[in-house]
Amino acid sequence: MQRKFLWGILFIIVGLAIWASNLNYIPFNLDFSRNWPIILIAIGVVKLIDFIKFSRRKKE
Repeated sequence: MQRKFLWGILFIIVGLAIWASNLNYIPFNLDFSRNWPIILIAIGVVKLIDFIKFSRRKKE
């Protein structure tokens, strides 16, 4: 189950890095639409929520 947690964190980090690049906060050029990395961030958040829910069920 820790893999879901790690994948969630990875998606969030990658999404934030690409989004920051698209907003010119960090110098990393990619020719993509401005806000598409939010999808990666959302996937990461969903995976983290799944991990937390599963962890709580397992403790009960």
